[in-house]
Order: sequence, then structure tokens, then C-alpha cells
Amino acid sequence: MLKNRSIPFGYCMVNGEYALNAPEAEAVRKIFSEYIGGKSLRAIAVEMVIPYNVDKNKWNINMVCRVLENKKYIGENGYPQIVSESDFRLAAQIKAERKTYRKPATQDEIRQPEKIITNYEPTDEIQRMTNEINRLLDSETPNKEKVEALIIMCAQLKYTTVSEVKT
Repeated sequence: MLKNRSIPFGYCMVNGEYALNAPEAEAVRKIFSEYIGGKSLRAIAVEMVIPYNVDKNKWNINMVCRVLENKKYIGENGYPQIVSESDFRLAAQIKAERKTYRKPATQDEIRQPEKIITNYEPTDEIQRMTNEINRLLDSETPNKEKVEALIIMCAQLKYTTVSEVKT
């Protein structure tokens, strides 16, 4: 049975309080630095040598992605700060730019172009569901039905949080 991390990578408990796990915290800084420097999620995952958790020595892109998306690293909710807020925002911006897909324009859009601005900010519930989906996918024997149901629910939540402005 795989053990999921209950304390984020980079931290440990000392006398009932969150503290830095020095080698892991340095790995978190390295992940942000390399990602901001242009490395891909996969390249970073391949180079990671510190185990993500007790049972998993190898990293994957989902694990690296979870590190890049975890706001605790900027000092939220009683966690010591590992990365600067500007580095966190820059990594998020780069991630958003890299995963943006623009479908080719249709003939109608070419004839009548209009600018569509999409505003999207994931809620805590969406982030929680995304993390749960990633944890299930990382497990040795993921429950396919549960994963599919969570993906559909998460997609529905995401759809309801998107607002479009046509100009």
C-alpha cells in the first residue's frame, strides 16, 4: 500500500509545528529555479534524486506540477516560506503559457473576428479535486471509475468558474 504524503514535500513536523526539511526544501527551490529557467516538467522529474515519499523513488510530471502549484511554499497557513512570491507567480505564468492551446480559427471567426478573454482562477475545491485525481493516478492500482468520476466533476466545476468577455 502506497503512503500518500500528508505533509507537503519540503516540510516536516518539529514539536507539532511545520518546519523545513532542508534537503527537500532545497529540491523545491531547484524545481522552481529550473522550471523558471526553461526546463520541462518531465526533464525536472527525471533529474530529481530525493524521493517524493517513502514508497516512491521516481518522480513524475504530476509530482513536479503539484510542487509548482502549492501555495504553501510561499508561506501560507503557517508553513515556512521556501520560495518567493514572485518566483511562485512567475512559475504559474510560465505554466499557463506553456499549456495554452489555441485552436485554429474557423471561417466564421476569420470573417467576423472578435476577441475572447477568458478569466479563470481555480477555486480551493478545484485544486483539492485536482490533487486527489493526481494522487489516484500516481497510485499503483488506480480506481478507474473513481478517477473518471472525479475528472468529470472537476471539469464541471472548472466550467462554472470560467467567465468569458467578448469584445
